[in-house]
Amino acid sequence: MSSLATLAQPLADGTFQCLACQWRCTLAPGEIGRCHMRIGREEGIELINHGMISGAAIGPVEDHRLWHFFPDTTVLAIGGWGYALPIDQQRGPYGTLPTEPAKQRRLEPQRAADFALERLCRGVVWAFGEPAVNFEYVLALLQLSRAASRYTAIVTSGMLSLEALNELGPYLNGISLDLRGFSDNAYQRLGGISDWRHILRFAEEAQQRWKCHIEITTRIHHGVNDHPDELRDLVEWIKKTLGEETPWHVLPGDAGSETAAATKQARRIGHEGGLQFIYGHEPNQPTRCPSCHATLINRQHGVSRRVGLDGNRCSNCGYATNLYLSIFKVHRT
Repeated sequence: MSSLATLAQPLADGTFQCLACQWRCTLAPGEIGRCHMRIGREEGIELINHGMISGAAIGPVEDHRLWHFFPDTTVLAIGGWGYALPIDQQRGPYGTLPTEPAKQRRLEPQRAADFALERLCRGVVWAFGEPAVNFEYVLALLQLSRAASRYTAIVTSGMLSLEALNELGPYLNGISLDLRGFSDNAYQRLGGISDWRHILRFAEEAQQRWKCHIEITTRIHHGVNDHPDELRDLVEWIKKTLGEETPWHVLPGDAGSETAAATKQARRIGHEGGLQFIYGHEPNQPTRCPSCHATLINRQHGVSRRVGLDGNRCSNCGYATNLYLSIFKVHRT
């Protein structure tokens, strides 16, 4: 695998424009991109984090806020270094390459895909660090994993460019999207950006063109992204664009009673707005049929079990849940 970016466009002035994420940095030789993981060279854009893995673990797919996506299956979760949002560069654990040689671990995508197969993992999830910053590795990993009949998913802030999505799309099954708010102020404070609507476009394109399963996670911060009007707009967008069966994970972003009350309010607004599946931070939350309230998926002590499903429908009343249960992409019912 080359150490030069594949989504890089040469410009007339000798610079290269990176097309992996939505910043679209233009880099002259020696200039570092906003992600801190790509640097301009005479021949292109070099990947500083080339082949370097920040972490890997085997566990339930539900650990990654994918609760309607191949429930009760085990995944290889893997990730690299680098973020696309400025706030994450400052606060996240994967924003800076380690200087200790022991932590500078490298793993070829083929070996990662083989390892998932050997350990009988049903799928592979890119879960640590932003996939846009690691696009070339993620693409290879998804291609190899799908060739081995594994499902694939990513956890992302939604900063992938549409060019990157179009290359990943044929091999990508699921997306756990961190949607931080629904206003300029919220995204400026929680992500360090003001132009955030391209994240919505990314999600819409992923679902409608590439038939990816999407689950939304929003962490509620009191006084930042919890205004009722903003939450209603967010809920309305999920319902109209992605569908009322789209799971919404509403989590407290800060400690304290005010945040707890705001999180409870957000969940209530979600239900009032017509979303059928809303989850909080509490353990052992089941998935219930919105129509007859029968338990569809039981969750106890970190273990999920499908107990009330006939394929993709409630076995009691026939309600179509739109759970994602096959690597073969189909249109939503």
